[in-house]
Amino acid sequence: MADLLIWLVAALGAVGGVILGRVWGRVEGKRESKREAERDAMEDKNERVERGRDAVRDGRGSGDPVDRLRRNDGRW
Repeated sequence: MADLLIWLVAALGAVGGVILGRVWGRVEGKRESKREAERDAMEDKNERVERGRDAVRDGRGSGDPVDRLRRNDGRW
């Protein structure tokens, strides 16, 4: 009888360990994907900011203001 009880406890422990491992892995996976998404969003934001700064720098220093106004007039 004691042997059966030991086997039963060991089997339940093994099943519980498998279930706990799967749940833990799923939580870690979600956490890692969230961090990756945040990092990708931050990189994208930084890239857009740099492109905007480059555009402003190139737009402000591109010659005579009257010529810039003439070129930009058609874009409106």
